[in-house]
Parts: sequence; C-alpha cells; structure tokens
Amino acid sequence: MEPQSPQTDEDGQEDRRKDGRTTAVYRPVLLEADGFAGFCLLRNLSPSGMMGIAYADFALGEAVSVQFMPDLVVAGRVVWSKEGKIGVEFDQEIDLAGVLRNMGGAHSDSHLNRAPRLPIRCEGEALLGDLRLRLTVRDISQRGLKAVLLSVRPGDEVTVRLPGLEPRKAVVRWSQQDIAGLNFIRPLAFEELARWAIYCQSRENGSDERNIA
Repeated sequence: MEPQSPQTDEDGQEDRRKDGRTTAVYRPVLLEADGFAGFCLLRNLSPSGMMGIAYADFALGEAVSVQFMPDLVVAGRVVWSKEGKIGVEFDQEIDLAGVLRNMGGAHSDSHLNRAPRLPIRCEGEALLGDLRLRLTVRDISQRGLKAVLLSVRPGDEVTVRLPGLEPRKAVVRWSQQDIAGLNFIRPLAFEELARWAIYCQSRENGSDERNIA
C-alpha cells in the first residue's frame, strides 16, 4: 500500500500533526500540469508539500510543477483535489525557511520579487481614444500584461478588452518595437485572474478538459 501523504486533507490538519514546520501562507504562485498553466493561491506550505486554491479540478496522482519564484520551480503530484482546492506532495523536500525568506523579500537572487506573470496567448484589443488596436497578450499578472501592441507610447492610457474579462483601463509603461508593457489602473482580483486563465486556455484548446471549480 502506498504511504499516506502528509498533505491529505484540505485544511492541512494532517500535515500539521506530522510536520510541525507547516506554515500558513497567503501568496500567489504558478501551477503547471499537462497542457495547463495557471495561478494558485498558496495557503499552507511544508517541506514536503502544499495546499492551495487553484479554482480548477485535478486528477489524483497528476504530475504538476509549482513556481514559487522565477528561479524556484518544484515538481510534485496531486494527492487530493476538491472544490477548487488542491493538495500537492513534492517529489523532494524543500528548504522551507529559505523559500519563505525569499518569497517575503523584495528581491530573489538577481530577480525582482514581483507578482507571478503567467505566459499565455490571448487575442484582444486596446482602445486608444478613437483608435481600436489589435492586442496579443504574451503574459499577464494581477497588475498588468505584456502584449504585442502597435502605435502606443509610454504614458498612453488605453482600455484593454479581452474575451472573458471586463474592460480594464491600463497605462502603457514601456514600448519597444511591437511589444508593450501595460499596468492596470485597478489591479485584477486574484480569483478573477485565476478563473480567466483557465477559461482562456480551455477556449484556446477548444475543450473544457480542465473544469473550473
């Protein structure tokens, strides 16, 4: 019989009994599985596993990777999935104190420790005054996005329209050739962004294989 995972219930009670080093955390991370990449709100973290809210259903035993920071990606497997919550057991134990320290700092090694950005492709448009400009998202976070977008300059205020999201006002922070970085004037709520990422990928793949929970 396979040994019971330390992350066996959604409240993390079993983990706390077996590993006193479990820590409550409230921070977004990126979660990748076969054919899927999305956001997960990390809630409990221990050296051997984690519990988070991913707003999607996963299969038991499904292989996943968790990106805590750009330079820290941990492989694991799903040990339970219920009502949008997920329990993951890591393939190898992590340095819990080191991970928490890096996640809580302003920088991680040579990287700015900012909100995770999800690489994703989505076609939309940006309204600049009376101009309707085609926009192709390259990556997105709660605070903004990077996109292929012509005819804009730093300081321009645009309205971003993407399928499945309410129109959002944003300011162009930088523009280089045909790529622009936009900051939302009002950041996206985490749940709204996480659910949109699932919807967007299901729409792109032409299926509802990854159900939104």
